[in-house]
Amino acid sequence: MNDKHNRIAQPLFLITFAIVFLIILSTLNLPKGYFNNLNKVDVFASVRASKTNDSVLNSKINPLKSTGTSSHKFNSIPLKEVTLINDFENDSINQLSLFFNKLDSAKYAGKKVRIAYFGDSFIEGDEITDELRLQLQHSFGGSGIGFVPMQSAVSNLYTQIKIDGSGWKDYNFRDNPNNFPLGLSGHLFYPKDDAETEYSSKLASPFSTIKLYTGFNNNGISSISISKDGVNSTQNILSNELINETILNKDSSVKSLKISSTIKSLPFYGISFEANNGVYIDNYSFRGNTGLLTLQINEQTMQALNKYLNYNLIIVHYGINAVEHDKQRVLWFENGMNKLLNNLRKGFGNTPILLVSTSDRGYNYDGNYSTEKAIPYMVNNQMEIAKSNKTAFWNLYQAMGGENTMVKWVEGDTVFASKDYTHVNNKGAKRIGDLFFDKLIASKKYYQHN
Repeated sequence: MNDKHNRIAQPLFLITFAIVFLIILSTLNLPKGYFNNLNKVDVFASVRASKTNDSVLNSKINPLKSTGTSSHKFNSIPLKEVTLINDFENDSINQLSLFFNKLDSAKYAGKKVRIAYFGDSFIEGDEITDELRLQLQHSFGGSGIGFVPMQSAVSNLYTQIKIDGSGWKDYNFRDNPNNFPLGLSGHLFYPKDDAETEYSSKLASPFSTIKLYTGFNNNGISSISISKDGVNSTQNILSNELINETILNKDSSVKSLKISSTIKSLPFYGISFEANNGVYIDNYSFRGNTGLLTLQINEQTMQALNKYLNYNLIIVHYGINAVEHDKQRVLWFENGMNKLLNNLRKGFGNTPILLVSTSDRGYNYDGNYSTEKAIPYMVNNQMEIAKSNKTAFWNLYQAMGGENTMVKWVEGDTVFASKDYTHVNNKGAKRIGDLFFDKLIASKKYYQHN
């Protein structure tokens, strides 16, 4: 047969030409208007699959383009769902799993689990923490609000307890000229003349175990007046240590408790309402706190209180007050948080720490509200803080919906937030409390399964 009629090589030539053409086409960025209805050809898509997945995960955390002032790389553990809690502890047994095991011990062995939740006005009034507390107590046992101060400016917001206090001198983060050892709440109370506080339950269930926490007094032993459901008595309390615990009631039912004192040299920290088992969350909120105010709590006070309270988890939730408009990095905040986490480790030993990111926040850009552009950067920076300090991290901003969530919560058919586009209302608080519980339990299942 003649060579000119031999076409065996033609298919090979056509295939080679097609492959070369596709490779060239996949490298071109055609201008808009060309092949608008066609997907871009990429013959190396499968090769780049794993790299693309990583970039998508990171883009969900920070939807804004970097301008060069911040270059973070996130190599978190591969969670099934990006809004679960990350644990950046590198030890063979991660710290968060130890806490999850404690929850199981509360449910199956009648143990007690206690959480300290530090935050600002976003958790003020115990609304978010109360919903989280009730959900945990329903699942793992427990009854009671935990620690509360001698008086509170937002006591009307508490859903479990009514607090009526008067006659107290309140030393706190913003007013402590004598440098008294402030409590975890950022407060310390001294009687001015006749100081008293009455606590009454807003729930159908009464109080059970009631504990009083006082500070050092030169007299060593002091006495105060107490009244349980209208029955008056005198209670002797020890006051020779930096922190002293006095059990005012144990196991019996009490609907109201009144404490009175005229001893001006006796410092009071607060009261704890609890049972002998289950989960308790102590709300340590302080309005306007960026986290730096919490640095005023000294290591010795943390250790002395933890001797009685025995915390199993420390939650640190700041950031919204540190956001600077349109700014990508807030170095004073990052440095302060690194110092705070170090202080908490000194004060609470090996207790696991969970860092919660800032929530969404709206800003008025030319007459229309949208997410403050600095928020995603703050979230990224907080994740980096958690990673560098080997703590757990929860991306609340992403979990609650990400960009423009606060706008939707303020302007939607159901209102979940106030008109300041920063704080949630009671419906929003319940929603976040439920969300926190759901993600905590989902993370528990994930870590224990793996």
